[in-house]
Amino acid sequence: MVVAKLKSIYPKDEDAPAGGVDDMTKLSYLHEPGVLQNLATRYQLNEIYTYTGGILIAINPFQRLPHLYDTHMMEQYKGAPFGELSPHVFAIADMAYSGESGAGKTETTKMLMRYLAYLGGRKGTEGRTVEQQVLESNPVLEAFGNAKTVRNNNSSRFGKFVEIQFDKQGRISGAAIRTSSS
Repeated sequence: MVVAKLKSIYPKDEDAPAGGVDDMTKLSYLHEPGVLQNLATRYQLNEIYTYTGGILIAINPFQRLPHLYDTHMMEQYKGAPFGELSPHVFAIADMAYSGESGAGKTETTKMLMRYLAYLGGRKGTEGRTVEQQVLESNPVLEAFGNAKTVRNNNSSRFGKFVEIQFDKQGRISGAAIRTSSS
């Protein structure tokens, strides 16, 4: 016979699928054991991302999962409505950087890049930091790819993918910039 205090027993979510739920707000019982069970179940299936509403929970898989971050995956998430696809960091990024012309997406991206570069700061060539080199490329790209519109004097008319590369110590080791037009 097992004896337990009633207040330490939590109900089990009988309706949850065997592979867990991709958004914890779908759990019938949102208590610590239920949340942990759901995350553990998804982790065992290499589903390292789980939503809690608009919040993304990421669990370190302690292995490389390159298929999660390739160009094909980027294309799937580009412009997809939030929640339509499985939880992913790209969905959060897409949601964070969507908006009307003139909303501040480009300027916000510049500030985010500066912050990431600051966190992993490292000297580049000729005494300039990689951060400086990436940020100094912006006016050149904007000269060829931006235009004045009714709502914005410097409207981006192209897509820009900036990859900031970090080494194992968390320092910037390089950067790559790719552009595209619709």
